[in-house]
Amino acid sequence: MAARFIAFALFLCGAEVAASWWVWGRAPTDSIRVRYSGFWAFEAGRLHYWVPVFASLLALGIVGWYAFRRHGRLITWLFAAALGVGLEVATSALYWRSPQSSDLRGLFQSLWVWHRVPQASDMGWPSFRVYLWDHLVPWAVVLLVGMSLWVLFEQKARNTTRVALPGTRNS
Repeated sequence: MAARFIAFALFLCGAEVAASWWVWGRAPTDSIRVRYSGFWAFEAGRLHYWVPVFASLLALGIVGWYAFRRHGRLITWLFAAALGVGLEVATSALYWRSPQSSDLRGLFQSLWVWHRVPQASDMGWPSFRVYLWDHLVPWAVVLLVGMSLWVLFEQKARNTTRVALPGTRNS
C-alpha cells in the first residue's frame, strides 16, 4: 500500500514537472525565461501552491482509498485520477491568482498566445483557460503513460510463473 502511494505521488510530481517544462520550453526566450534564473526557479513558484493542495487531497485520498478499495481496482484508479486532476486544476487556479504568476499571466495574455492583439475579453480567466490546457494536456499524458506502464508491469509480474528449485516448495 505505501509503495503504491509513493509511486502514485512520484507520478504526480513527474507529471507536474514535465508539464511545467513543456510551458517553459515553448515560451519565447525574451519572456519568462528572462525573468527567472532557470526552470527550477520558475517551477518553485508553482510548487509553492502545489504543497497545501496536495496535503488536503492526500487526506481525502487516504479516506477514499480505504472506502473504494472494497469496490475494485477500476474505481480506485478512477478516484485517484480524479484527485490528481483536481490537484492540478486547483494548483493552477491558485497559482494564476498569485503575484508570482504575473510574468506568466503577461505571457498568456500576449500576442504570442492569441496570435492577434489581445482584447479586454481575453484577459483574466479566458487566458487562464489557455494556460490550463497548455499545462494540463502534457500533465495528463505523462500521468497516463506512467500509470499504464505501472499496470502493465504489475500484470506481467502477476502472470510470471515461479519455478521451484529442487528441494524447495513453490509458494
